[in-house]
Amino acid sequence: MTYPLMLDRRAFIGGGAALAAAAGIRPAWASSISHGVATKEQSVLTGEDIRLTVARTAFPVDGRTGHAVAINGTVPAPLIRLKEGQNVRLTVENRLKDEDTSIHWHGFIVPFQMDGVPGISFPGIRPGTSFTYEFPIKQSGTYWYHSHSRLQEQLGHYGPIIIDPAGPDPVAY
Repeated sequence: MTYPLMLDRRAFIGGGAALAAAAGIRPAWASSISHGVATKEQSVLTGEDIRLTVARTAFPVDGRTGHAVAINGTVPAPLIRLKEGQNVRLTVENRLKDEDTSIHWHGFIVPFQMDGVPGISFPGIRPGTSFTYEFPIKQSGTYWYHSHSRLQEQLGHYGPIIIDPAGPDPVAY
């Protein structure tokens, strides 16, 4: 006995998605009414002396107020743009009222005490104090920075880093 039409689950879901796309229908999560906390224009921090301030900030989420741990008032944090071969001083001020903070320079080649992991390579940045990370930039590429304190990374304490090569860009585009 043959059945006129047998669809497996993948074909059924794929066909349904294709019909929905053709009709211009999309799931609710695909169209947000919230614009997030990010600034309209991403700020770029550069140079040898960079100041970062960690503080809580409120932002609208679907008509309600959410809270983030922001750097310089934005989530994600500002883009830091450096150059291979330069030395950098990044002073981080902790304006959180009741908790330590930190910044881990993800993928960076740094002296161990500048790695930013509290309890491992340094004590953390106490509320109301500052810490200066200082190190030479020994590589180029795209990286990111984030907190290793509590759940601050998940609350918005992270940002991008671009390190330009010392010489000409080795990649043509």
